[in-house]
Amino acid sequence: MREPFSAGELPLLHDGGVVMPPGPQWRCRLLPAPGVAGHPLSAAQRQHALALLQQLRPAGIPLAPPVPHPAGLCCHAAADADGRVQAYALLRADRSVEMVAVLPTGCWPPHAHAWWPGVYEIPLLQQIPPLLLPLAGALALPAPCSLQMTLLALQGSALIAKRQQGSERAYPLPAGVDRIELPVVRLDGCDAERKRALIQTLDQVRRCAGADTATAFYL
Repeated sequence: MREPFSAGELPLLHDGGVVMPPGPQWRCRLLPAPGVAGHPLSAAQRQHALALLQQLRPAGIPLAPPVPHPAGLCCHAAADADGRVQAYALLRADRSVEMVAVLPTGCWPPHAHAWWPGVYEIPLLQQIPPLLLPLAGALALPAPCSLQMTLLALQGSALIAKRQQGSERAYPLPAGVDRIELPVVRLDGCDAERKRALIQTLDQVRRCAGADTATAFYL
């Protein structure tokens, strides 16, 4: 959360009551088409959008109702004993939506932070038709919208995948890799072509780690 950000990129929330525990993080931003102004929202559209925002499940983690935040309106997971939250969804003033989750990890010696297939990929794929596409519509986001995903705080972490022979092992992220910027994916529908493009994008994490599976490791 403290590494430098590229030009024009907004940092993760680290104020306004949203503090996250350490560990690898997945961020997904729902963005409108660049350079196109959206229509003003009606009260009904805004209410619908906030209801959908609360239903989002970053990495499958449920969220509480939205509360005001300096960056917009934020739904976050229940806080732990130290006041830290595992996930949040934020509706920013520009109507972009940001989901962030700290990935649930376990120890797979010698890796202290190893995560299993599908922890963020499967919930994302499941939520596109019933939640993300309707949310883009409720927010009157100019089409085509896109998804921009980043994995953060990866130093010293590993992902679990099956080898060609079928047994599981941990694949560490290369030394020096602390974040992975995934290619932007257009979200103007949920047909087979769009789903295939999204899976190929998600699968680049596996390739970065050198996992030798033949197909997307979380399916």
